[in-house]
Amino acid sequence: MIRDEYSLVLVKPDGVKAGHIGDIITRIENRGYKIEALKVINATEKQLNEHYVDSVGKPYFPHLLNYMTSGSMIGMIVSGTHVIDVLHKMAGATNPSNAEMGTIRGDFGREWPDDNIRNVIHTSDSQESAEREAKVWFPDFDFSKIGN
Repeated sequence: MIRDEYSLVLVKPDGVKAGHIGDIITRIENRGYKIEALKVINATEKQLNEHYVDSVGKPYFPHLLNYMTSGSMIGMIVSGTHVIDVLHKMAGATNPSNAEMGTIRGDFGREWPDDNIRNVIHTSDSQESAEREAKVWFPDFDFSKIGN
């Protein structure tokens, strides 16, 4: 039996600054997915440590913290059938230089000469990740109402 699932979507600071919020929401809604929650986020180091728990302590993590705190983000909980896999495909490859045109990262992302990747969007890669990540950014959200 196929059931609805949900994913966390973050429009990262570069996507917000470049004015891609509406484009990304339109793409999500045009696929027939439901935006269950949406808010503006100004990430704290504590939230980012929880979200990127597997990256804390890695050499690139300070750069990631700087990037993710460089401006406001948009956080969304998006639900629907196969939403995790589909949103991951819609986002495209992590490195925008490798992302196909037509994907969010392929169309809006950018890799800079100093190895700074600005890839516009985060989507959860599994239901387990979605559950953990969504609670970081939406701690008061009633997840039992998803799909109703």
